[in-house]
Amino acid sequence: MYKFGKIQQGIMDNVLDLCLNGKLDPKLSPAFNRIAFSLRPKFNELISEISKPFKSNIDWWMQGPSSRHTASSSFFHYFCCLYFMNDLIKNNQLSYDSVLVDSQELCIIINNMLHDNKIIKCKVQYVKPLLLKIIIRKYLKIPALFCKKIVQQIIAILSREERLNLITRNNLVLIDTYMIAGYTDIDRWYGTLWNHLSNSLKSETFFIPTIVSTPLKAMMSIYKDLRTNNRNFLIREDYLKISDIFFAFQYKNRLKKINIRSVKVLGYEISNIIQYELKNYRDVSTIIESFLTYRFIKRLKESGITVRLAIDWFEGQVIDKAWNFGFNKYYPATKTIGYRVFESDPFDLCSYPISVEREAGVLPDVMAVQGAASKQNVREFLPDLDVIVIPSFKSQHVWQYNFSQKDELIRTVLITLPLSLYSSERIFNKVLKVYEKLQICREKIRFVIKPHPAQLFNKIISNFPELPNGFSIAKEKSLPILLHKSHLLITEASSSSLEALACGIPVIIIEDDSGLTFDSIPKNISKEIVLKVKTTEQIIHAMQYFFNQTTDKLKLRKTLAEKIRADYFEPITQDGIDKFMDLDNKENKNI
Repeated sequence: MYKFGKIQQGIMDNVLDLCLNGKLDPKLSPAFNRIAFSLRPKFNELISEISKPFKSNIDWWMQGPSSRHTASSSFFHYFCCLYFMNDLIKNNQLSYDSVLVDSQELCIIINNMLHDNKIIKCKVQYVKPLLLKIIIRKYLKIPALFCKKIVQQIIAILSREERLNLITRNNLVLIDTYMIAGYTDIDRWYGTLWNHLSNSLKSETFFIPTIVSTPLKAMMSIYKDLRTNNRNFLIREDYLKISDIFFAFQYKNRLKKINIRSVKVLGYEISNIIQYELKNYRDVSTIIESFLTYRFIKRLKESGITVRLAIDWFEGQVIDKAWNFGFNKYYPATKTIGYRVFESDPFDLCSYPISVEREAGVLPDVMAVQGAASKQNVREFLPDLDVIVIPSFKSQHVWQYNFSQKDELIRTVLITLPLSLYSSERIFNKVLKVYEKLQICREKIRFVIKPHPAQLFNKIISNFPELPNGFSIAKEKSLPILLHKSHLLITEASSSSLEALACGIPVIIIEDDSGLTFDSIPKNISKEIVLKVKTTEQIIHAMQYFFNQTTDKLKLRKTLAEKIRADYFEPITQDGIDKFMDLDNKENKNI
């Protein structure tokens, strides 16, 4: 990914790697995680201060700094690096010859820190991206994406079997969702919600799909599947115009009007980092989809459609901000609900609402969670956030789980990989090493790998001619079916971990020993059912611990699972459905 120059040639071996997705010294990883965790409130305060002049600017909210999305923006990482370096310097623990960074702006600041503290032995080296990567990012990526969106728009039009009759009904319920090829008949986002709606409610309810991770060759089939689906889909592209696509791709020109005023951290000016991040958000495709979502809402309003309720699949990313910004602007009287069905890891900052986002109108009116214990989590930085508990439509299978249904002769270990390619490779490679060391009992254990639906798993296994005999890639798309056949789950940042625990299936979290660990397991969950490890030996020890538990330990595991169910997975009731669909207030709603 990066050109390391002299470092790669071995001239300098004592290196502190602070690059995003770099290899931080494992001895320092716990300290880096601890400092990063403590900085979360301070980072939110910084974002709030920077955002105030741009609260009503849609372009600002679609970019990296304001997104607080740590998986797509480097800003939080660089922010933590400054405090981490300051901590090492102040505690005389900077014993490295060189510090690697992948940001020129960060390089300048750290150089100044070393100079101000009279440290001359340690040098800072900027790690340049490969030239090819620069060319692709600067000159090819956006034009290629523009062409794809134009072709997608044409395909959407051609997928209509007859002249389109736009919906003219009033008081609709619109539900934000995503769609991946092969999943049009499987609702992996809202689970059984549709099946629990009355026919009259179904007639006014429409899903708004954003198509992701789908090649152009599969677009025609996915649009036709959506148009003939048993669920109601409102196709966003039916309302968008070519001018909306141009609007989305002109955002970089509009960003030139945004000037970041002086911002200091630890006494050092960081406005240049923010300015760079503002113009170089890595996830360009999500930015474009976000602007198109915003313009879709505008076109919907122009078409005369009224909306009673707008439900957002809430992860706090820029596309969520666009959805809520659009409805708050064009449908100010419409009730908006954010459907947040997962427990967020502490570093997934964008999923934790803050006050400036509410002031800017990029948050929903109400947040809906699927368990009472989740209320505290989502309110961490916004204590007065309006939160309701609704049924766990997506994870109701945990209530049907049979604790004693599995054959114990062969133990099945399910490995659910996160979206991050970096994290997936790390987990996969460590499990392979575990398999190599098992030897004696490997015939009694089988590993089933479930890649993230939006992930190209072939990239991970491209270096392997074939998988070992004990490994297989899951063909089954349904996570509940896979879970219910498994004895153990291995993962890092997957929502599947809490579902597994609610079924009494123990979980092993493989932490990142050279960076931040994205762990969504609530802190109050007992170690009797979940263990967090780093090394191969620790993984093996954890597997042995769970596979050799006594009858009393198994009974305890079942008791813990029942508690997790009750706390995080609300059963489906009519009252819960009515609350989510805002039926209690329907008669009083002034659209």
